[in-house]
Amino acid sequence: MSDVVVKTFNDSGCLAHLIGCAATRQALLVDPKAGRGGVYDKALADFGLELAAVLDTHTHADHLSGTAAWIQRGLPLWMSAKTTCERPHRGLAPGAVVTLGKLRFTALEVPGHTPDSIALHGHGIVLTGDTLLAGGLARADFRGSDPARLFDSVKRELLALPDATVVLPGHGYQDILFTTIGHERARNPALAHQDGRAYAATLGTVEGAGNTPDVDATLETNLAADPRLPEQAKAVAACCAMGSTAIAGPRVKEMKCEELAPDRAEFAKRKTWIDVRDPWELAREGRIPGARNIPLSELGLHLDELKRDGPVVLSCRSGGRSMTAAKTLAYLGVLREPISMAGGFGRWKELGLPTE
Repeated sequence: MSDVVVKTFNDSGCLAHLIGCAATRQALLVDPKAGRGGVYDKALADFGLELAAVLDTHTHADHLSGTAAWIQRGLPLWMSAKTTCERPHRGLAPGAVVTLGKLRFTALEVPGHTPDSIALHGHGIVLTGDTLLAGGLARADFRGSDPARLFDSVKRELLALPDATVVLPGHGYQDILFTTIGHERARNPALAHQDGRAYAATLGTVEGAGNTPDVDATLETNLAADPRLPEQAKAVAACCAMGSTAIAGPRVKEMKCEELAPDRAEFAKRKTWIDVRDPWELAREGRIPGARNIPLSELGLHLDELKRDGPVVLSCRSGGRSMTAAKTLAYLGVLREPISMAGGFGRWKELGLPTE
């Protein structure tokens, strides 16, 4: 069993991450979005976690941060020591250690997307916020952005980490939930340039060009000491990867439940049927006999054992998460023939197929 509990929330391409200590059940919520408190509360209850703190990897320009609501509940906020955010927070200098139960994470300074961008590294994962994304680097055309500085800081701080380090980014618009340092080092086209100046020259961006009135209003709210947050908040800009072409869609096969059912036992015997629902879902809803459970958000912690040349079936409740899992693992080259089960466990039960 891993020491770390991971739950990623995807809100239209904006990713927040709940990181928990498996031993003490203390948790840290990274880059929470405004208006999503109920979703995070439910996840904490489902996983039996107690939130100890919240963290913003930087001052967000594209969406409203939900940290102000958590501060009102009495929870501490951690941000970069260089942030100009006025709400109460603990400033993390480079090398500062964040303690979470028995877990220890180190703050890394990675400016460029914003002057106050940080990453958090420990236990085989790195939370990169809006710096290193799957297939590219974060946009760097906001006021205070510097693409050359972003490139150089990512190279210096993040690419110094071991290849196997799982990257949990702040954004993912192409159904790739996570990546690894090794994969991005080898395949990320934005990182292929000689240095930051060369990378910046290919972009031709103008500092501040991305600052629309909505972006400026969002920044003002995210810097305020005690902002009023709406019950529902939407992103006002996309922080998609720059310096790269669109990720080529990995080859993923989708099959119906009835097509897979005859070979279920054989897949189970070879341990190549993976149910990516969260553990509490299996406990409440049942499971396909012999299917191995690895939650979608924690697949990155099992990459070595998941590597297969032959077909692997991935299933979930309705088929959405299994497709994300298949695309992510295919993108990383971990699975060469991933199959996502259409309709998921819900459809499996409707057809009266075996469950336990």
